[in-house]
Amino acid sequence: MHLSKKTEYAFRALIYAARFPEGTTFQIRDLAEKNGIPKKFLELILLELKNAGMLSSRRGVGGGYLLAQRPDSIRSTRIVELFEGPLTARGRKKDAGETGEEETSLAVSRLVEEASAAAAAVFSRWTLADLVREEDDASQRRRRNVMYFI
Repeated sequence: MHLSKKTEYAFRALIYAARFPEGTTFQIRDLAEKNGIPKKFLELILLELKNAGMLSSRRGVGGGYLLAQRPDSIRSTRIVELFEGPLTARGRKKDAGETGEEETSLAVSRLVEEASAAAAAVFSRWTLADLVREEDDASQRRRRNVMYFI
């Protein structure tokens, strides 16, 4: 399964935000620089996350963005569906006479429905807190596997 850059950047932004202590803000500029995300594109993504209730913002001195919810309450499904649309499979196409297209095979439709259900189940199991832990674990594994030569 492939996620759009917008969705990948949204995940990166939320993981970044989740690393700050509760109630602490972060700046768009810092997030963009540290994660290699174009600032203008990031602004649009953060606005969508704010409108979805996952982020909030503060104005003024010490202002910026912050998580609006606890990381363990934000499921990956919400993030993916916000940017990619519903994870559930669409119904099979109608008769060729109605749409001008060929009818999809019932077997293929069932295959797509099962695959979509499996993807939805995986995304629904993972929370933002799980993703942060996974990133931290991967980082520790990389540090342990570094070899120094003299």
